[in-house]
Amino acid sequence: MKKLILLLSVVFLTTTSLQAQDSQFYLGIGAGYATASGSGADDVEGGINLKLIDVGFRFTENFGITAGLASSAHTLEDIDYNDLVVGVAHFAVGPMLTMPLMDDLSWDFKPQIALRYIGKYSGDSAEAAGLDDVDVTGSAFIIGNSFVYGLGGSQGFAISFDIDYRMGKFTKAEGPGGTSDINDNNKLNNLNIGFGLRYNF
Repeated sequence: MKKLILLLSVVFLTTTSLQAQDSQFYLGIGAGYATASGSGADDVEGGINLKLIDVGFRFTENFGITAGLASSAHTLEDIDYNDLVVGVAHFAVGPMLTMPLMDDLSWDFKPQIALRYIGKYSGDSAEAAGLDDVDVTGSAFIIGNSFVYGLGGSQGFAISFDIDYRMGKFTKAEGPGGTSDINDNNKLNNLNIGFGLRYNF
């Protein structure tokens, strides 16, 4: 009986906290600029960063979970293959801490672990060198920050200024010849700065 009462109390408190929020769920996209640094970025230039999917769900006014799919495209400099482009993408999840700053401005702090982190070469030079069939994979951690303006958390559209830092490490190369380990020059870090558009449901 005590367990049943405890369970009902938890359900009641959770439901109450959810109902107290104007909006619990948001879906967004974004775009900006991504720098490139790290031991694997000697010839990698900065490029365009896209937030293809940015979602979040709040359990309370200040705490929730988030997930995102993002990709950045980088050209390589000082090499013979001057049209070679490397795309780096991740799918990541993590907690979300929301802190109100003003009536219509809040800060979402979103540390995330990448469930999938992959690099892909493209371009005519990549095809000629056989690199277009090679995927490099590894692990990444993202420190996400979004300064959200609009509607005070109510339902509807809001805009965000996003500053994310992705720390990645490639550990394997996968291609037609099989899989091999990457031991050196394998770290790629990106500072991603941009704007986003989200809809609060």
